Amino acid sequence: MDKKCSGEMKMFRLYVNSTIDYLRVLIVIVTLALEAIAAYTGQTMPWFLTGSIMIVALSLVNFIEHRKNSQSDWTKYALLLFVAMILCSIGDFLMAGVIYITPEPLINGVLLFGLGHVVYLFAMRSRSPLLFSKTEEGRRLKKNNLVIWFASILVLLLLFFTTLYNPTMLVISIGLLGYGILLMTVLAFTITKWFDDVPRIFPVLLIVGFCLFLFSDWLIGVHNLTEPSFLTGPWVGLTYIIGQILIHLSPWLGSRGTP
Repeated sequence: MDKKCSGEMKMFRLYVNSTIDYLRVLIVIVTLALEAIAAYTGQTMPWFLTGSIMIVALSLVNFIEHRKNSQSDWTKYALLLFVAMILCSIGDFLMAGVIYITPEPLINGVLLFGLGHVVYLFAMRSRSPLLFSKTEEGRRLKKNNLVIWFASILVLLLLFFTTLYNPTMLVISIGLLGYGILLMTVLAFTITKWFDDVPRIFPVLLIVGFCLFLFSDWLIGVHNLTEPSFLTGPWVGLTYIIGQILIHLSPWLGSRGTP
């Protein structure tokens, strides 16, 4: 028992050993509490938007920590995740109708979240090459990554045409398909991180996080295109917030873990 407790304490100290670590733990707890309040009260929007801002704060703390550590090679990754979360948080306010670019909140959200996913993709690339790696002989195609990406797109197309496609809303359907391909591309290249020489917790956080992100956005598509009454309530916001938390824990926990 003593050895087990000692091992658990050692593991805890590996991830939580400074004031900034306790700050991150506090941010996560407060964010989850906000979503619990949203689910309990049914008044999801104010709590959801506050939770989105809290995750921006978490990503900023991650960047500050790695920026202060001159030996860290996670600084660029943390910065890109911070930028991506800012774009996603703006997208949250656009989807909520608090601010506007166009009169259609869904289009506004797709635009900002699309930009966010482009930045997420660059963040994945900053940790390891996506499709091409550099060797002494030149650039080499990473065939396994290509297969994973291609298979992921096939899954997305199947999901889209069986659950989302609405010919009476063709323009929105095509727009959401394009956005979905971008999001699935990010998810596919997070899956490829499983085969890299990285701490196991790093790809786990990313894969689960982006799967929840995809599920949340799929629900939004279902509500707007095919079945407005399916899984209503807090599910869109809850899965999105938990997904984003997991993604933005990756610069912290991923940099401390062991392969």
